[in-house]
Amino acid sequence: MISKKDVKTIKDLSASWARAGIAAAMAYYLATGDMSVKALASAALAAVIPPIIRFVNPKDPLGQ
Repeated sequence: MISKKDVKTIKDLSASWARAGIAAAMAYYLATGDMSVKALASAALAAVIPPIIRFVNPKDPLGQ
């Protein structure tokens, strides 16, 4: 069973990753003026991948 602490951790991580993705998409738009969904989604994904990799790395102090 998932505890309340685990749910809070998941929410905190998701919010952090969402902020990183939104910030990257905004920066991409401001720098290029390109509002295509594909380009903005690519920028957001590029920003979210590194924290996810760090999270799943068991040797990282912030990883599982």
